[in-house]
Amino acid sequence: MSDTGNQTLFLFPRGVLFFHANRSALVIRGLIFFILGLIGLFRPLGTMAAVTIVLGIFLLIDATGALFLALACRKLYGILWSVLLCAAGIVLIVRPMEADALIMVVLGVWLIVTGANELFSSPKSPQKALLSGSGLFSIVIGVLLLIAPFAGLAAISWIVAILLLISGAEMLLLAWGMKPVKWLPGGKQ
Repeated sequence: MSDTGNQTLFLFPRGVLFFHANRSALVIRGLIFFILGLIGLFRPLGTMAAVTIVLGIFLLIDATGALFLALACRKLYGILWSVLLCAAGIVLIVRPMEADALIMVVLGVWLIVTGANELFSSPKSPQKALLSGSGLFSIVIGVLLLIAPFAGLAAISWIVAILLLISGAEMLLLAWGMKPVKWLPGGKQ
């Protein structure tokens, strides 16, 4: 039984991966990921500041659109919320390091509250030791983030950088090991 009739149901014929058709895109993406990972390892706070600025730009664009929509609908709470988000976006763009430190402090407080909740609820739980250990760990990490928010920020940046390095290297190795494809879009060979 021939399988050629079912091939039209798929974007690519069976046996042809998307990456095979885009080997050069995979190499470029792998190089970008690898370079960003190296930058993140050697300049963790600068990298997080850059990420914060980009997020601030996205937030400002989104909040501006929401503000126009709220003004058109004449929804006061929507207008107030959009203005608040616009202000937050501006703060992220203008003062990224302070915003990052504030995020780490908020994360630290949240971890302390969550850890305390786990500790106080652990005597009623069947997994007392596990819940108590998790609660203590959360409190310790939360206190460390309150004491040294930039160290926590650097740690997060290093984790992201290591993930970027691994992903970039994986993409480059995958592209390097690929064989040329004999299939091209439109049926050309």
